[in-house]
Amino acid sequence: MKATPKTVTLLGIPFENLSESEAKQRIASLLANRDNAKIFTPNPQFLARAQKEPHLSELLRSADLLLPDGVGITLTARLGGTPLQTRMTGIDTAEWILSYAAPHGLSVFLLGAKPGVAEQARERLCRQFPALRICGTHHGYFNKYKDSADNRQILSRIRQAEPDILFVCFGFPEQERWIGENAESLPSLRLSMGLGGSFDIWSGNLRRAPQVWQNMGLEWLWRSFREPRRLPSVLRSTKTLCQIFIQQRRESKAQ
Repeated sequence: MKATPKTVTLLGIPFENLSESEAKQRIASLLANRDNAKIFTPNPQFLARAQKEPHLSELLRSADLLLPDGVGITLTARLGGTPLQTRMTGIDTAEWILSYAAPHGLSVFLLGAKPGVAEQARERLCRQFPALRICGTHHGYFNKYKDSADNRQILSRIRQAEPDILFVCFGFPEQERWIGENAESLPSLRLSMGLGGSFDIWSGNLRRAPQVWQNMGLEWLWRSFREPRRLPSVLRSTKTLCQIFIQQRRESKAQ
């Protein structure tokens, strides 16, 4: 039987090939180490863009853990002959982190989305996890340039709140870039993670796909039916998947 590779590289970005339980153990270890870890969940478009923009590739490589969020990532790996053991969506992983944080007394700060959304997410999450301590929220509509007055003010607010965990919802690659530039100046952090549109779902403003669609890895298709404006993005993602697959096959043959 062919051994399971420890890492799977897609467009030059190495993913640790972990099972779901191994990934959760890794996250628990990162939280215990209190070492300001970064978790990113790149999709195929992010990988394709990172190939053209070296600073984004370096940003992904700087993460302490990369999770294969989109079904496109796992599908491409499988077609390329080096399958990943599991797919872990950012939102499901974040909810597991919240379920871990609550009984362990770890605090969370929610940063991102439109004004008011993070606060709505906070209310619903605290009902879902009664012991959870969300120590602060702020929307994502501010000047994110590292040395701007807005950004300095946000960083000061987060430092005062002293969160253990920071969830950032700006969309890729802005959220990953912001974490890369600013997380080190937040000494209380054990872990930070980019989560795209998760606050919109947690707040109740956006409905998630039914579980059966999630299980089949077709959440993206369900959202396209619900939001036709997403169709151009889906088509671009499909094109990107084809490009990644072709390149993976070429690299595999060259080895």
